[in-house]
Amino acid sequence: MSMPRCLANGTAILGNTPDTYNQIWNLPVDMHALTGREWVKLFAEVMKASDKVMVLPIWGLKLLGIFIPIMREMPEMMYQFDRAYNFDCSKFLNRFKFNPTSNLEAVKFTIESLRKNASH
Repeated sequence: MSMPRCLANGTAILGNTPDTYNQIWNLPVDMHALTGREWVKLFAEVMKASDKVMVLPIWGLKLLGIFIPIMREMPEMMYQFDRAYNFDCSKFLNRFKFNPTSNLEAVKFTIESLRKNASH
């Protein structure tokens, strides 16, 4: 599988287009926004795995943060998971006629890359 058109491509396009400076742009993403549960289901389907999940309450994250430093940062990022958090990249797509990677293609590429790296 070849590398999908990714956010890095969008960043390079913006950085090399002078009349895009000093504007707000959302980088190109699949316009079909998925919920957290839908992401889990998509990854599980591609990996042929169970899509069973458990949700850790905020107090559990804070407790883990005592022992796992990176988990200390999670509570302040929870706003991304407790309400709609979607990007509208239509401005970018209309301007550059960019075809972003689909969610399914991105998941397949991610899993393939992780598997390849794990075998080295």
